[in-house]
Amino acid sequence: MRYFKYFSAQLKRTLKLAVGVFPTAMLLFACLGAAAWLFFSSAWFTEKQEKYKIGVVGKIDETYLGFGIYAVQTLDSTRFMVDFIPMEEEEARAAFRNGDVIAYVTVPDEFLDSIIYGRNDVPLGYVVSEGQKGLEGYLMEELSVAVSNLVTSSQCSIYSMQEVARRLGETKDLRKWTDDFNLRLIGYVLGRTGLAELEELGLSKGLLVRQYYFCAIVLLFTFLFGITGAALFLGRNEGLGKWMKLRGIGPVMQVLCEFGCYYLLAFACVAIPLTILNLITGQMSFLNCRIWMDDLLKVTAVVTLLSSSMQFAIYETVKNPVANLLLQFIGILGMGYVSGYLYPASFFPEGIAHFGSILPTGVAFQRMSSSLFGVEEGRASALLLAYVGVFLVTSILVRKWRILKEDR
Repeated sequence: MRYFKYFSAQLKRTLKLAVGVFPTAMLLFACLGAAAWLFFSSAWFTEKQEKYKIGVVGKIDETYLGFGIYAVQTLDSTRFMVDFIPMEEEEARAAFRNGDVIAYVTVPDEFLDSIIYGRNDVPLGYVVSEGQKGLEGYLMEELSVAVSNLVTSSQCSIYSMQEVARRLGETKDLRKWTDDFNLRLIGYVLGRTGLAELEELGLSKGLLVRQYYFCAIVLLFTFLFGITGAALFLGRNEGLGKWMKLRGIGPVMQVLCEFGCYYLLAFACVAIPLTILNLITGQMSFLNCRIWMDDLLKVTAVVTLLSSSMQFAIYETVKNPVANLLLQFIGILGMGYVSGYLYPASFFPEGIAHFGSILPTGVAFQRMSSSLFGVEEGRASALLLAYVGVFLVTSILVRKWRILKEDR
């Protein structure tokens, strides 16, 4: 009965704190959500990316080259990446200097005849910037090599077929065979994307970018929420523990009752905004998969247990307000950084990434991603429970030491 009364007293005390903490927590969650929305809707992240623009200088309108460029821009998959813009040479130079095009190509008048008759002695002019190429420079270089290989390989195969036909004396239908062969090669080139299957591997263990940073932002909020507990734990009467022990409530039950109340507050402040977000977005449809609310609440309860036990242990161990808050803020941001909350863990060296994965923040990330997105969790559940046990035992031992210190 005395345990229940102590728990009720702590719960009332926690609810008084919740009046001020809950709006602050909702504001923090809204700020993190707004930051995530801006990140996901930024120009470089969305699918509506601006295509690379390349100027084309030369008489192409009245030639097969113009038809080929039109076909590439309407039928080929490169139309989603590159725009070829006909220009005069002076216009192309000005656009290149102003950054309106990343490169331009000059097409001599004799180029098409050189290709048709197999001489290949008239090169194209390709103007790009000097120095550091950047991503687009490497892409355009690879594209030019691929196009050159396609043209020369197709050319060689057609002339080889014609040479074999002449040697065998089968020249009657050679023109028809050449046309059929050209159409077949064009079909192969346009359908080359069907030779491979595109699979988005994501950032870590197959998670999409949105899924990865959803876990990171929720967990960052969950761990940073502990700072709001300063009013609940700092500045307390140190003699309360000794007095409660004299009333028959030892350090174990003191810690468990106080931690239980704090855990309920932390879980409510995380679960409520997630529930609202789930309703607004249609079961987290922006994550490209459906999230069931019961699964979300279960994993939220588990990771909140870890974060709140860690924060409770810090409050119990470090009583200086400034040192406590600095330790929580810097420590959580540092652990979150190494665990991949800001940059994906795969960006770090293997040793650092492994170290980050066994920290409390890394374990919580593995547990949440495995529950929501089916990622293999390994030993995450066992490590999570071990951390909770270590933090609670630490809190109990520190509380017991402080009570014994008061008795001396």
